[in-house]
Amino acid sequence: MADELDLKILRELQKNSRIPFRDLAKMFNVSAQTISDRVNKMVKNGIIRKFTIDCDLTKLGYSLTFFVQVDTEISRLKKVANEMEKYSELYSIHIATGEHDIIGIGVAKDTDHLYEIIENKISQIEGAEKTITFVSLKKIKDVEKISVVTK
Repeated sequence: MADELDLKILRELQKNSRIPFRDLAKMFNVSAQTISDRVNKMVKNGIIRKFTIDCDLTKLGYSLTFFVQVDTEISRLKKVANEMEKYSELYSIHIATGEHDIIGIGVAKDTDHLYEIIENKISQIEGAEKTITFVSLKKIKDVEKISVVTK
């Protein structure tokens, strides 16, 4: 279980995973070794799964974010989701409850590229019976960074 110091460390690492431990130590009035020990323990316990970067995909040419809902038979659910996982344009895939069985979130360079992804990739997956696609007009909140609550 994480204590208040762990949560403070997590919050700062979410802002900048490259922040030096000595800077965190000064911020929280502890030693750099304490920070190092805490971070290593959170990695070992699976609280911290990876250190990563936040890439601006629009600067790499991917101007569209899209959501694709896929309907399939329950017996093919995992197979279809696993096939979707192979496409690099999809960065998040969820098996869901409700009207649609699978929800994918991805990026495309433009509408022609999006059409290729849906028509030539996702729609061709055996068991993908129907797709419904939505294009994001504007991202309001980035849900990858979850606020860690501290007292």
